[in-house]
Amino acid sequence: MKAKFTGRLGQNPRDFFGRKVKEVVRTDGFKLICEDGSWVCYRLSGTEPVVRVYSEAASNQELMKLSAAAKPWIFE
Repeated sequence: MKAKFTGRLGQNPRDFFGRKVKEVVRTDGFKLICEDGSWVCYRLSGTEPVVRVYSEAASNQELMKLSAAAKPWIFE
């Protein structure tokens, strides 16, 4: 899992499940900022063997869609 995720960190996706990615930020994890202002950020835990996912969107419905897409993206 960690190796697969680390491989993803080197990518610069142009879209994220139908959302156009405007910017990729690697300052504090791996953050994909979309043109519509929504974003998803992946962070490897320093103390546990887990990846934490944070996301934000304009509405609760859009947040649910974004969050649902975030997990499969790691495992693709």
